[in-house]
Amino acid sequence: MKTKNVIKLLLLVALLCIGGTWYYFEVYSRQMNPIENDNDGIIQEETLVSGETITSGIREMGELNTAEYYFSRTESVENSKELDLSKFGIDFKTKIPLTTNSFTYSYDGQIKAGVDFTKVTVEVDNEAKTVKVVLPETKITSSEIDPDSYKLYSVTNNILNPISPDDFAVSLADLIHAEEDRAIEKGLLDRAQKNAETLIRNFVKSYAEGYKITVTQ
Repeated sequence: MKTKNVIKLLLLVALLCIGGTWYYFEVYSRQMNPIENDNDGIIQEETLVSGETITSGIREMGELNTAEYYFSRTESVENSKELDLSKFGIDFKTKIPLTTNSFTYSYDGQIKAGVDFTKVTVEVDNEAKTVKVVLPETKITSSEIDPDSYKLYSVTNNILNPISPDDFAVSLADLIHAEEDRAIEKGLLDRAQKNAETLIRNFVKSYAEGYKITVTQ
């Protein structure tokens, strides 16, 4: 009888040992030590890149200036009375001597260009690990001439052709239009486009590390 009790006791101890060993390796050890892969890195669940999240983040930037162009301009205007005989059927026109007057003026300002990021579109391919961002057209967002910078000087007034207030009335719209043309010729829109692409590429990289990012217009 005692022998049977000993055998039962030994079997019970053996079962407890087996159960404890299984619990340690299958449960406790997994909780204490994350499973590692062949590259000694911790296995993590892959997170898919969300095109909606990226689009929302970019559109929150709104319309953003990405390049500026500063200018300082000096212009001279000359005005003379003319002898015009065309009304008499004679093709003759010439300045009348001693009637020339002139003045010089200067002004400063700045022109800004950028992108309306609220109109951006984003395409994500998680299988190919690519993100394509299409930006709207880069445009001039503001053009300003500092009114305090406008100066008039070097006025030459001829008594035979006195300067009137109308001679000083230079169209602000014409000045701004001319400066915008100069800014575009000097690459303002190109710089704004490149800066916008760099900004967006860095922004998207924070959401899609390891993805191929393409930014186009």
